[in-house]
Amino acid sequence: MPSILEGYCSNSPQHREVAEQEVKEFLQIIEDSASYQFGYNHSIAYCLLGYLCAYYRYYHPIEFLTSFLNNAANDDDIRNGTAYAARVGIKITMPKWGFSKGEYFYNSEKRIIAKGLSSIKYMGDKVAEELYNIANKQNYKRFTDVLIALANESSIDSRQIDILAKIDFFSDFGNQREILNILDLFNGIFKKGAAKQIAKSKVDGTPLEPVFQKYAVGVTKAGGVAKNYTLLDVYSIMIETEDIIKGLGLSDLSDVIKVQNFADVMGYVGYVSNKPEDRPKLYVIETYPLVRHKDNKQFGYSVITKSIGSGIESRFTVVNSLYDANPIHKGDIIFCKSYTRNGAYFRMTAYDKIS
Repeated sequence: MPSILEGYCSNSPQHREVAEQEVKEFLQIIEDSASYQFGYNHSIAYCLLGYLCAYYRYYHPIEFLTSFLNNAANDDDIRNGTAYAARVGIKITMPKWGFSKGEYFYNSEKRIIAKGLSSIKYMGDKVAEELYNIANKQNYKRFTDVLIALANESSIDSRQIDILAKIDFFSDFGNQREILNILDLFNGIFKKGAAKQIAKSKVDGTPLEPVFQKYAVGVTKAGGVAKNYTLLDVYSIMIETEDIIKGLGLSDLSDVIKVQNFADVMGYVGYVSNKPEDRPKLYVIETYPLVRHKDNKQFGYSVITKSIGSGIESRFTVVNSLYDANPIHKGDIIFCKSYTRNGAYFRMTAYDKIS
C-alpha cells in the first residue's frame, strides 16, 4: 500500500496533499473490497445461487415467494415479500380453510399464498396437516359437515376451532357472526352431534322450533307434554339449523370487533380482510406529535396505520386543525377519505372515525 500511495502521488499532477487524499480514498475502496472477496469456487456457487433465485422469482413467482416467506429472517422480509406479491398479482391471505398448512402454502390455480397455522397460538403442525387433509378430501358445502369431520377425524379441540373462527379461517361457509352462532350451537345444545335430548325452553319460541317438531318427539310415552325434545335425527336438525341461521341475513361482525378478536387470539394487530373496499379502513397503530425544526412548534401528528383491506402499513401526516376537529388515538379505526402525496410522504386531508 505505501508503494502504491507513493507511486500515485509522484505521477499525479495534483499537489501532494490533494493527491494523497485521492489515493487514500482509492486504497480504502481496495481494502473494503478485499475484506469481502472469497475463493473462485465460492464465487461460482454464489453467482449460480443468485442466477437461480432470479430465474425462479421470474418464471415461478408463487413457489419462489412461498419459500421466501417461509424462510424470512425478519419483519422486513415479510413486508418486502408481501409487497412483491402484490406487484405480480399474487394474493397473500390469512390462514384459510383448504389452503393453509403449518407454514405458508400456495395454490397456483387461484394465485393465493395462505399463511400457515403454526404462527397461531395453540396450533401445531399436526393439527394444520389434519385440517388441510380433511378440507381437500371432499368439497364441503356446509360448516356443520366441517365441524362433524373435525370432531371425528382430527385432534383439534374447541378452543382451537374458536380461534380459527375469530380470524375468518372458515369464511367460505359464512360471515364471522354466522360461523360463531353455528359453532356455539354445535358445541352447546347439540353436543357435537351426540345430543339425545334438548330442553324445550332452549328451542320453543325461536326459529328452530319447527325444525325440532319435525325431527324430534316432544311428548311423553303417556302422551303428555314433555319438558325435553327427544331427538330422532340430530344431523338433520343441525343441517336445517345452519340453513336457518344463514337465512336470517345476519350482518357480519364490525371491523372493530374483528380486529379485537384477531388481536385477542393472535397477540398482535394483524387482521386483514383482503377486500378492496376495505383498503381505506385503517387501524391506528400509533400517533405522535410533529414539530418544525425552525421554530420548535408542533404543526401536526404522524399517524402510523395498517390497512384492514390490504395489511399494508403507512405513515400519514395529519395537521393540527384536522386532528383537533376529530382526534385520532392508538387503537382507533378510521376511514381515509382523501390524502395527498409528496414523494415518500403522505398527508391525510380527510377522514371519518369508525371507532
